[in-house]
Amino acid sequence: MLEREGLQVTSLEDEATHALDSRDAAGTEEIALHGEHTLEIRRSAEQDLLEVTGPTGVAGLCISIDAEGISLQVTGTKVTLATRGALAIRADELALHGNRGVTITSDADASFRAAGDIHTEGRIQTIRARLGNVNVEANDDVKLEGERIKLNA
Repeated sequence: MLEREGLQVTSLEDEATHALDSRDAAGTEEIALHGEHTLEIRRSAEQDLLEVTGPTGVAGLCISIDAEGISLQVTGTKVTLATRGALAIRADELALHGNRGVTITSDADASFRAAGDIHTEGRIQTIRARLGNVNVEANDDVKLEGERIKLNA
């Protein structure tokens, strides 16, 4: 027999049923964390919200659970996501945006593939091979358009 919150529960199944029943209760719970951080759990009929706030009260991690699913928001002056193994991100659409720049690097080879077209656009584009060739292959025509096309200039 287990005892939780003043209730006597006769089995793990009864404990799980009690946990589901108590889930309907709306309210807020705060848990103090290291470094003056706080975990706040807010429950309502529409959603559950888990929020980690810093000493200034600004949220750094927010997990929202509602009828549409789980939403994760991480904010801060510097956020690092690291793993010793593989990291995969899958979505119907993926957008990356950097207000002051975007850098993608690899200590090994890198590949970009699309089942459809690939479009790149910028003020100036530079393609550079540090050692070796620049290989351009096409199943059809290779087109170069510009005011002037300079070869070996």
